[in-house]
Parts: sequence; C-alpha cells; structure tokens
Amino acid sequence: MLSVNCAYGHDAELGSVSREFHPGELCALTGPNGCGKSTLLSTIAGELSPLRGEVLLGETPTSSGTTGVALIAEPVFLPDLTVGEHLSLAGIDRDEAVEEWALHNLVAAPLWSLSSGQRQRAYLGAQLGVRAPVLLIDEPERHLDEDWTDFLIARLQDIAREGACVLVATHSPRVVAGCGDVLRLGE
Repeated sequence: MLSVNCAYGHDAELGSVSREFHPGELCALTGPNGCGKSTLLSTIAGELSPLRGEVLLGETPTSSGTTGVALIAEPVFLPDLTVGEHLSLAGIDRDEAVEEWALHNLVAAPLWSLSSGQRQRAYLGAQLGVRAPVLLIDEPERHLDEDWTDFLIARLQDIAREGACVLVATHSPRVVAGCGDVLRLGE
C-alpha cells in the first residue's frame, strides 16, 4: 500500500494530499497546469522531500531511496542510439516491447529520425516494461494519436490488473475516462 499524507512543492506549497493507494489501482491525477501534478509524482517517488508529512510504501518512507517505485516522466534519449539499443539498455524484454508497441520497422532507426509519436512509443515500450509495485507516469499520452492513446490506456489497465498501483498525471479526458479513480489537484 502507498500512503501519501504530505504537502508538496519546491519552495512554496503547491498542495497537500492525504490518501492511500492500493495494489491494482489505476488513478488519474488531473488539474490545471502548474497545480503540482508532476511535483506530487516526484514527491511520491522520493525525488523531492515533502514540505511536511510523509509518503510511505508499506512502512518505508519513499524519500529513503526505497525501491518499488518507478517514475516515468520526461523522456530521456541519447539521439544517436537506435530504438533497439535504447530498448536493450532499459533491461526489459526487447522483443516483447517491439511487438507490443509495433516498433519492428523502427528498431534500427536512430531516435533523431523518428516522429515525436514514434519516439513516445519507443520510450513507453522501454519504460512500461519495467516492473515495480508502484508506477508513477507523467503525461504518457503526449504525442500519441487516438489509437495509441487507447492502447496506452489498455496497457496501464493491464499493469494495474497485474497488481501494480498506477498513478497517471494527465490532461487527457480520454486517459481520465480509462482510469478507475481520479484525484483532482488545484481545486
């Protein structure tokens, strides 16, 4: 279980949350730009310390560097590496990611040569292959068309059904509709 009872922000408080999240839960974090969705995800992941309160995975504070929380945020790529090389570096089942995200024709392509949607699919293929009890993902639908957004939603639902707690920061009504619960920030 993930227990979040904290105020979050960088220098000033953006908001506070008191909530428990459970294995198998898929929850959308929504709210206007600047309300702290990404900051809350970074706080839950232990990358930022809460301004007050705590975030616990089981009995362990996430700020202690605990494993079990995976944060998928802004894509980071080495532009001269190929899609296949990125997938290999991710430590996942490369063939599964290629099949699942339809990357067959892109495996040998360098990242700089891809469209933004193709790069996002390659990134999601690499990142969603990582297994963790808690998955935090920041606007994964960016650059995806409707069909790939629907595929992403189904994949996140599958990951939750497999037992992970999945929190998704999003502005997409389509993604929100695919989540079992919604936490609205900044209201």
